[in-house]
Amino acid sequence: MKKSGFGATKAMLNRITPEIEAKFEKANRDNAEMIVDMAKVLIPSVTGTNRALIRNIPGDDGSQLIDFGPKAKVIEGDRGPRPFVNPALSATKKKRAARSRKAIKDAIKAVK
Repeated sequence: MKKSGFGATKAMLNRITPEIEAKFEKANRDNAEMIVDMAKVLIPSVTGTNRALIRNIPGDDGSQLIDFGPKAKVIEGDRGPRPFVNPALSATKKKRAARSRKAIKDAIKAVK
């Protein structure tokens, strides 16, 4: 009997290989770098010091932590409009989603 639904999805996910995980990690890293690049363009910085402090930090599990620098809260305010964070996320949303979808499709093709 062929599995369907949750059982089939669970079985397929159990077949994920390190190569597929590497593709997910690369897509995640590329998405984080895209956000960082966009935030560096949008941040209001006269000297460029704040711009240089925006970076992403890779985690051990393939995650990415985006550090917008120590002045980010001062520039943005407590619950302010976040003048360079939110626009960076909005401007890159479609491209990041497409990259993630591609990684998922590649993983599905690889394990089928």
